[in-house]
Amino acid sequence: MTITDSTSEKLCEALAAGDAAAATEITTEALKEGADPLEVIQQVVVPTLTEVGRRFEDLEIFLPELMAAGLAGNAVSEIIEKDLVKRGGKMETKGVVVLGTVKGDIHDIGKNIVASIMKAHGYKGIDLGKDVSAAEFVAAAEENEADVIAASALMSITRAGCRDVADLLTELDLRGKYYFIAGGGSIDQAYADEIGADGYAATAAGAVEVLSALMEK
Repeated sequence: MTITDSTSEKLCEALAAGDAAAATEITTEALKEGADPLEVIQQVVVPTLTEVGRRFEDLEIFLPELMAAGLAGNAVSEIIEKDLVKRGGKMETKGVVVLGTVKGDIHDIGKNIVASIMKAHGYKGIDLGKDVSAAEFVAAAEENEADVIAASALMSITRAGCRDVADLLTELDLRGKYYFIAGGGSIDQAYADEIGADGYAATAAGAVEVLSALMEK
């Protein structure tokens, strides 16, 4: 059954406001009434979070609002995934991404935002946390049959960790097996190009766009 316009509007408002409690309540009720779970994701959650990302980039909202919306989207995605399992199905995954903050860097707010928005857009994220070595990135990618490795570095003194990941992939002859993307406050397009990254994004919303473009290949 198609989700009603009224319910869709309420869910959009709850997600945009970062109200996880309201969003999960609305989603649960909609699913009980027979709404198609995949339709809820594709026609409500993804467009709403995409718009929230655009508003953040245009400075219409700020970091706390962006984070709250991403977490609300995460909560809704988890409910929908559980519902699909009960129905004997599963949420289609657009790709598997191993992500983390590089060795020596303990800042992970940006990485956490990317992880939340990425999941809401249908990607499976293997979040390694912070202070992650190049070897750990590669090992996790191998173990989880990942499509993409995403490394973040906030500080200029740690951005070499992104180069370490790229170099290790080259050394192990795995550059053709995984896409490698880099981001974070200390990374720019020039540096990403210098280390041979397959993609770079300055924002969380941009990271999802880069992922989508790579996965289409």
